[in-house]
Amino acid sequence: MPKVYAFDVDECLETSNGPVTIQMLCDLRKEGSIVGLCGALCRFLQKVPDWHEIISFTLNFDFGFNGWYGPDMRLIPKAIWLHCFQHATFPGADEYVMVGNVFGEKNSLGFVCGSNDSVAAAQAGWRFIKEDDFARGVR
Repeated sequence: MPKVYAFDVDECLETSNGPVTIQMLCDLRKEGSIVGLCGALCRFLQKVPDWHEIISFTLNFDFGFNGWYGPDMRLIPKAIWLHCFQHATFPGADEYVMVGNVFGEKNSLGFVCGSNDSVAAAQAGWRFIKEDDFARGVR
């Protein structure tokens, strides 16, 4: 079975002030990994016209309605999306990896990270790789 990688978007991917390039996602796909997003889908789709050839799944793209937002500005926390994907949608992968931010830290481009991805990954039982580490080659 392949590895599964879920990427945050903001301050993680190059489409939204992050160091991880789209080519890096393409390379993972070529290696046989399952690649998806667990973040601001709209910011990715607007800048990557061939997105459907790169990503296999999207998680956590629901936004509040009628002015109500849940914790961390979304209706369903990232950890729940990750857990459900792993156990209900795609069980049995070799490994589940969340690539994203540590809340409040600056990434290598100088942007303050607003997502608490490291905590979400830990809560869901996924291995976490910080965006800058992934951009430097950590897999």
